[in-house]
Amino acid sequence: MKRLQLVQPSPPDPVEAVRQRVKRMVRPDGALQCNRCGCRTSLTTVNGTAVINGRKRRGTVIDEDVCAMCWRRGIISPMMPELVPVK
Repeated sequence: MKRLQLVQPSPPDPVEAVRQRVKRMVRPDGALQCNRCGCRTSLTTVNGTAVINGRKRRGTVIDEDVCAMCWRRGIISPMMPELVPVK
């Protein structure tokens, strides 16, 4: 019976190296940034938008302020921090 051995982590590929570098960068005050991939592009999905009397009427918000890059991959990663009230 073979014993299990720990494998040293491989060095990151160029794309992952850029993601890690972007995540370590200092973000400006108030800027939203994805904790998963480092993207700063947010996305809001709305269902049922209609044009009434020449004006756009917003429908039901499905997802708000999620990371656009993660959303393309099928991951819903919220960019807004969860604010928990202090008791």
